[in-house]
Amino acid sequence: MGSNGVAPRPLMDLENRYQFRGPKWSPDGRQIVYLRNKFGTSESSIETRSISDGATTILLAEPGLLDFWWTQDGRLIYSQAAASADSTFDLWELGINSKTLRAIGEPRRLTRWVGHSPGFVSISADGKRIVTTAGYTQSDVYVAELEANGRKLKPERRLTLDARSDWPGGWAKGGKEILFSSDRNGSFNVFKQFASSQEPQLLIGGKENARSPQISPDGQWLVYMQWSDRQHSVPVRIMRAPQSGGLGQTVLEAHGAFASGVTFSATGEQDTEMKEARGFPDFRCPSSPAASCIVAEADQDSVIFTQFDPIHGRGSEVARLQASPSKFFWDLSPDGLRIAYGQYGSRSGEHVTILSLSDHTNREVPLNPWTNLSSVSWSAAGRDLFITTSRREGSDLLHVPLDGKVDVLRQLTGRWFGISRPSPDDAQLAFGLRTLDSNVWLIETK
Repeated sequence: MGSNGVAPRPLMDLENRYQFRGPKWSPDGRQIVYLRNKFGTSESSIETRSISDGATTILLAEPGLLDFWWTQDGRLIYSQAAASADSTFDLWELGINSKTLRAIGEPRRLTRWVGHSPGFVSISADGKRIVTTAGYTQSDVYVAELEANGRKLKPERRLTLDARSDWPGGWAKGGKEILFSSDRNGSFNVFKQFASSQEPQLLIGGKENARSPQISPDGQWLVYMQWSDRQHSVPVRIMRAPQSGGLGQTVLEAHGAFASGVTFSATGEQDTEMKEARGFPDFRCPSSPAASCIVAEADQDSVIFTQFDPIHGRGSEVARLQASPSKFFWDLSPDGLRIAYGQYGSRSGEHVTILSLSDHTNREVPLNPWTNLSSVSWSAAGRDLFITTSRREGSDLLHVPLDGKVDVLRQLTGRWFGISRPSPDDAQLAFGLRTLDSNVWLIETK
């Protein structure tokens, strides 16, 4: 469009199966440059699109590209997640001929950070100096007592004391122990821990990633997801094991565009480390023994809900919603009859929708003036919701009855709520908190 906003025209259509970062101008102002990542894979490329004729050129195609900057002196600076090492991120530079749009020479590594990822970058006008942030993200499980029918929260206590990624999945039978997944051993394993203890018990170990531990409706099984590492595109499997842990058995394999597994940040960006709590496929098991567990599988622009039984496997489809999977969040009611769901940054006004699985009617729970909703969880009684928000500066934890009257339980700066899980008696609330520590670095190039 013109500088005063007149005569706008479309440049390109964005495919739903990709995440796009950018656009940015090329140094000569003749090209739009953007980064394209394929959801559910490490496939990525930095591409240009001509303003004059729409021609597209791939500048660089490498796995795990995260962001890029094209300097005035013709160098492409880009960040990349290394495929050969866990949590290793690098900054690289590559010369680009602005006329032919071809690479000049070989890429040169500028940094190598293990356990930290490059973040915001600013480059000086002459391209000689780079200022960047290198950050480290971790998440922990906290637990706090609920008061006044869930409308107040006592001071929380940190349950997991490591410096890795820990996320609550549910509560063990009896409501005394919290089930959670953690990558403290390298890959994600399943643990349980008393809310009053500091000693976790390993339930599901091994090199495969075990996530989202929950108890089956009949109270007999530990149900969880098993993901492969990010180097292998095999379907996610929902597994069952004895409540005391041990050898798991396959219940079903996931379907859909994200069958090999993908996690997203609260704002909808693909998480290259696969460490976030929200993703696809996903599942929930209700507490009612008369109800079925539900698995959520996603195509490019829809989410499909299907019943399953921990013994007999996949059942019938119960609902299909048009939605952007990368920004979609949901939870199943304890009686297994309703799904609460929403989308981060919804354009139709901030709200959570309650879908009845018996008659497929919808009911909206308005959240105005609250925005940037990022997760929803049912209370154990099924009469209230716990909803979180996510903003650049922090997040909120809200208690919301179905009439939409909001009670603010917590407002945080510099920390972000993940999924929350109430105890079976609604006396306690377990929740994940994500933190980010980062420093600013100056890099002088030659």
